[in-house]
Amino acid sequence: MAQPRTHTVEAGGFTTRYWECAPRQPQGTVVLVHDGAFGGDAIGSWAGVMSILAEHYRVLAPDMLGYGDTDKVVYLDRSPYSFRTAHLAAFCAALGVDAAHFAGQSFGGSLVLRALATATPTLPALSAVSICGTGGPWRSTKGTSELGRFDGTEEDVHRLVALMTDDYAGFDEAVQVRYANTRKPGHVPACLASRLRHPTLPKPDGPDNWPAPLRDCRVPVLVVEGTRDDLLEPDWGRHFENLSAQVHVHRMDARHAPNLDQPAAVADLLQTFFTEGSAP
Repeated sequence: MAQPRTHTVEAGGFTTRYWECAPRQPQGTVVLVHDGAFGGDAIGSWAGVMSILAEHYRVLAPDMLGYGDTDKVVYLDRSPYSFRTAHLAAFCAALGVDAAHFAGQSFGGSLVLRALATATPTLPALSAVSICGTGGPWRSTKGTSELGRFDGTEEDVHRLVALMTDDYAGFDEAVQVRYANTRKPGHVPACLASRLRHPTLPKPDGPDNWPAPLRDCRVPVLVVEGTRDDLLEPDWGRHFENLSAQVHVHRMDARHAPNLDQPAAVADLLQTFFTEGSAP
């Protein structure tokens, strides 16, 4: 089984670390987008899934801006999705990727959905999957309060991972990887930046008719809901049902991050969708 290898590339002017794994004759390219929790990065999110997908695909998993070993850059006057989408598009261009399947989890899934919610997307997507990424709304009270705080300790990273997964063989290793990432200069401030507010101005929550814009998406999209995910509202996937013939919903017996504790099941789900373009 092929193992992921790490590389660095300049993408949109930013030093970008990414992981790559591929067979000798790939059937196509898959780009994996990690979550936005404290300590998140590409290999920590996708190591188990990458090696399985790489039996058939060239698999690329970049660290997003602010995460892992990619530049710790944020924009304070833009959506947290928009500048990272531009960076992801630049990453694809830098590697000559003009067509790929995209899959994201949590914030990464939301980013992919928002990026494709237009008739003219900047990502070269053949299809897309969002695992427990809603596009932004429908977080539960627990998800908002518990994922949004971090006290800087390894014990608190343990708490964060336990919020997202069942217990599994790689749990302690995942905690160690994420804790090490939180110690990298600039990472925690980058995560906290979106919470900064002018003391007297209201939060800029304008009208948002999400997910209606996803009707414009011209490629197959799969939205995956974890039926035991208490960080999001129950049955949030219903908001995507009947949007268009291209948008499909799948419910999985999982918590918030099945890519961590059920990598084989997630890889099988992704391969099926990338091949067939419809819900299982």
